[in-house]
Amino acid sequence: MNRSVLTLGTALALLAPMSPLGAQEGEEDLRGIILDDPLTMVPRPTSRSAIAVPDTIDADGLDPELASTISQGLRHDLELSGYFHLLGPANLFFDQHADGMTESTINFENWFNAGTEFLVKTSIDREGDPLRLEFRLFDIDGESEIDLSGFGYSGARGVANPVRFADQTHDFANALIQYTTGFPGPFGGQVACVAPGPSGSPEVYGVTVGGTEMTLLTDTGAVNVLPSWSGNELLYTSYYTGNPDLIAGTGRDARILSGRPGINSGAALSPDGSTLALTLSQDGNTEIYLIDPSSGDILSRLTDHPAEDGDPAWSPDGSQIAFVSDRSGSPQIHVMNADGSGERRVTSQGGLNTTPDWSPDGRRIAFTGQNAQGRLDIYVVGVEDSTVERLTEDQGNNEAPSWSPDGQFLLFSSTRHGGGPQLYLANQENEQLPLSAEGIYCTNPAWRR
Repeated sequence: MNRSVLTLGTALALLAPMSPLGAQEGEEDLRGIILDDPLTMVPRPTSRSAIAVPDTIDADGLDPELASTISQGLRHDLELSGYFHLLGPANLFFDQHADGMTESTINFENWFNAGTEFLVKTSIDREGDPLRLEFRLFDIDGESEIDLSGFGYSGARGVANPVRFADQTHDFANALIQYTTGFPGPFGGQVACVAPGPSGSPEVYGVTVGGTEMTLLTDTGAVNVLPSWSGNELLYTSYYTGNPDLIAGTGRDARILSGRPGINSGAALSPDGSTLALTLSQDGNTEIYLIDPSSGDILSRLTDHPAEDGDPAWSPDGSQIAFVSDRSGSPQIHVMNADGSGERRVTSQGGLNTTPDWSPDGRRIAFTGQNAQGRLDIYVVGVEDSTVERLTEDQGNNEAPSWSPDGQFLLFSSTRHGGGPQLYLANQENEQLPLSAEGIYCTNPAWRR
C-alpha cells in the first residue's frame, strides 16, 4: 500500500462528502480493537473563572450592529478558550447594562453576589474621525480595574476600518487569557487549510483563529493540498505541472522547492529551521528525506525500507521525527532519531493511523485513526509509554490534528455537522467547538507555529 498516495488521496476525498474508507486486507481485526476495547474521551480539567461580558456600550448610537458584533465576538473567544464560565442574563438579578466604564460607575456588590470574578466592559465612541473601541477588565472581589498593558493589550485606539475591531477583540482576549492562566491566547493565529477553490479544484486558504473569513492563498486551478509552514512561508503540494511537486510561497513568489519525479509531499520544517523533512518517491518507494529549505537540495535519506514511509513530524527539540509506516502490515505511527536511527513503533491499535503532529511539550503525538466502521477519529499517544487517548467518537469523520503553538489547543477538521468538513478547536477540557460560529469549511489545517 502506498502510504503517501493515501495521504494525498485522503486530502482530496475530504473536499467531497465523506464516505468510510474501506478496510485493507487483513486489517479488520486490528481496527476492531478500537471498537471492542474503546478508548475513552479524556478531559483535562482546568479551573474556570466566572466572567461577565455585557453588551458593548454605544451611548451615541454610532453603530448598534457593530457594538453587538464586538461583544458577541469576545464572548465567542472566551467560550472557545475553555478557560472561562460566562455568566448570562439567567445568572443575574439586576440590569447588567446599568454600569459605566469606570470603577466609580461599577456596582461591584451586585456582580459579587452574582458569583462574578471578572467583568469586561466594552464601548465604542468617536474621537475625531475614526471610531474608537475600548475594553476594560475589572476584578470584582478587589473592586478595581486590572491593567492588561503588560500582557499585550495596548488599550483603546481608533481605526478607520471597523473590520479591524476584530483584531483588537482578539488582542484583548489573548491578554485576558494570559493574565488569568499564564498561557498566551490563540486568537489571531494563522492557519492554512484546504477547500475547493473558484475553479472547483482544491486550493490552500488562510484563516485566522477566531475569525470568520477564509483568504485564498493559492489560485492556480490545479490541485493544491497538504499545506505546512516554513517560518512565515507557506509550503504545499501542487499538481500544477502534472507531478505532485512541493511548492514554497504563493502568488508571484511561488517556486518549486522539490520537483523530483513522483511524490514530493509532507514537508515539515525542523525546529531550528535548518532542514525540511519530506516524503519522496523518486526511487519508486516512498521514503523520508531531509532537504535544504532554501535550495531544495537533498541533505540525507532517513528511511530505507521495503514498506512505505512518509508524513514526517518533528519533535519540538528537533531530536526525533514521528512518521507513518506500514512496515508492520498497516499504517502506524513510528518514531526515529533525527538521523534516521533508533526507529520504534508507538501505536499498535487500529489499522490506519496517519497525520501525526508532535505536541509542543514533546510528550504526546496527535494523529488520525480509523475505527472498525471506517470512520476517522482524533487520538493522542504518549511518546514514552504509548498510552492512547481518544478525543473524538461518534461525531462524523475527524482528522488531521494540528497543535497550537503553546500546546493548549488542538485544531482538526470534522464532518459532524454535515455540509463538508469544518474546522474545530479542542481545548484543555476537550470541549470541541467550531473555530467560527459561521463555520469554516476547510480541511487539513496547519497551525503556523
